[in-house]
Amino acid sequence: MKNKITLAAVGATLLLASTMGTALAQDQTQTGSSSATAPAGDSQVIKPVHFSGADARIKAWDQCHHGQACLFQNSDGGGSMWVVPSCNQIWNLDPSMNNRTSSLWNRAGSTLNVYNGNGGNTMLGSYGAFGPPINLPGSFNDKISSVYAPCGG
Repeated sequence: MKNKITLAAVGATLLLASTMGTALAQDQTQTGSSSATAPAGDSQVIKPVHFSGADARIKAWDQCHHGQACLFQNSDGGGSMWVVPSCNQIWNLDPSMNNRTSSLWNRAGSTLNVYNGNGGNTMLGSYGAFGPPINLPGSFNDKISSVYAPCGG
């Protein structure tokens, strides 16, 4: 019985931490113009959320929720995390994190396009909807400056 109570308490703590992390990620997002509907339009900046401590990687992967596209500063979901706030908009990574993405998890319902250069300048590649968490290949590592996800696929 004591183990069940402990597991329930741990589950509740993880749920609360997950909810708080999502709110924190959204609070850290700076929005700008919302007129762009394709990669050639205006762009917005994504502010990072940073995780530290011995369990930082576990925290980071856990904070990327179903329906979100998340980029991480280090491999295996480590370092700072960016959540792409919406689709049909180009999002530039915050200048302090520009060209520092080493892993991502596209848990959103549309393809995530990643670019070298602000405003969707040079396309590096695409990651399908609801994909697994991945470490970026060497040719993309630390080169992402902006992202774009079309709504609905």
